[in-house]
Amino acid sequence: MLLNKFIAFFFIFGLALSVQSQNLGLSSYSRIGIGDIAEPGSSRNNGMGGAGVASYNQFQINALNPAALAVLKYTNFEFDLAGKRTRYLTSKELAQTGVSANIQYISLALPLHKRVIVQLGAKPFSSISYKDADQQAARDNNNNPLNSKFYNYSSTGSGGLSDFFLGAAYNYKDWLLMGINAGVVMGQSVYENRTEDVGKSRFIYTTERYEQHLRISPGILITREIKNNKADLMLTDTVIGVKDSLGFQKKAEVISTTKSWFYGIGITGSFFKTLSAQELQRFMQYTYAYEPINGYYDYFAYRSDTIQSGKIQNYKLPASLRIGFSLYQPNKISFVLDYNFTNWSSYSYNQYNSRSVNQQGLAFGTEFIPDYNSTKYYKRVAYRGGIKAEILPYEILGQKISQVQASLGAGLVFPKTGVTLNVSLAYGERGTISANLMKENYWLATVGVISNSKWFVRRRHD
Repeated sequence: MLLNKFIAFFFIFGLALSVQSQNLGLSSYSRIGIGDIAEPGSSRNNGMGGAGVASYNQFQINALNPAALAVLKYTNFEFDLAGKRTRYLTSKELAQTGVSANIQYISLALPLHKRVIVQLGAKPFSSISYKDADQQAARDNNNNPLNSKFYNYSSTGSGGLSDFFLGAAYNYKDWLLMGINAGVVMGQSVYENRTEDVGKSRFIYTTERYEQHLRISPGILITREIKNNKADLMLTDTVIGVKDSLGFQKKAEVISTTKSWFYGIGITGSFFKTLSAQELQRFMQYTYAYEPINGYYDYFAYRSDTIQSGKIQNYKLPASLRIGFSLYQPNKISFVLDYNFTNWSSYSYNQYNSRSVNQQGLAFGTEFIPDYNSTKYYKRVAYRGGIKAEILPYEILGQKISQVQASLGAGLVFPKTGVTLNVSLAYGERGTISANLMKENYWLATVGVISNSKWFVRRRHD
């Protein structure tokens, strides 16, 4: 049985490696920098607006803070899928819709000791996926349009970065959790710009970038009980009894008037070191001519130049910081608030009339379980909701790009199986139609399958 679990995990992990370069939806904004930055959380976080750096759960991973691993009680396997439907709007009142899906998170966490947990996993880090096309009139030396001659322009991009990581966490006396997550962020990005004069020539500029970065993410999570100063309620019953003499006695039972509240403070961040970054830029020119052997017209390359090939100098990903606060009653209700900041202004690029700016945002989420110990199924469901707003890490033609997203989710527990199914649905908007840019309205659905089981338990026979 244990061997089968290992085989199943590494089969899915290998599948994740093969699809990490696939992207979750087209976006013209993904052409900038390293592309769209992926959601860092797991399926539970997604249902709570992407928040939760100061929360933890004994049966579920918190992908936002490696320290939260320290409370896991069982071997935990999580596999998340996401699907996205996006509607693209422009200032010309044109609209287009796209649908896509991809693996979003895969993780295996193993308790080595009651206070020490290790983790292995993979998730997307960024994605590049866009395709633009236009037709323009050729221009003379005075930049006047020549309406008798037109060119077709197209621009495409694909690829992105993936994060393959190993983590560990330690639980110090149940109130201080410490963790560290180290990973290799790597991938290939391909950009292609094409100009075509139909019937005469074609010009193609291609940029291919290969990069590997070491990522280190330490984290801590502090949790404490909030002292309850309310008096306990005394319930009394009058009974007849014998104690030295015949008389009446009072039987007292102490029942707390409120359940204990706790608060949590979580801090985590990421630091990067570039291991390698290579870039290849090529130019190819084609001519449209008759091929006499096969008897048809086609494009034939007759000129090819390598513009740049080699190491990218002074290239590194920026550091980030995430701080969170939580207020909760265990297995009942929780409120979480996160702030995130990434120093993208230190990341330099010069393309598409844009510049990098610092990314920062706020996220708020909540989770409510009516009755964790109830025999009624719907009372054991974890109901979730959240909202987030953030400034994205680029500015185009003087326009800062923002994003707002609201989400609902649920955690469905399957008794006696150790399996939990997390589902979430979010609606969001980002971008603007100002300055001839694009606005994106999207629906994002996430499904996460979580399995908890005991591994490495020696069987005993009487």
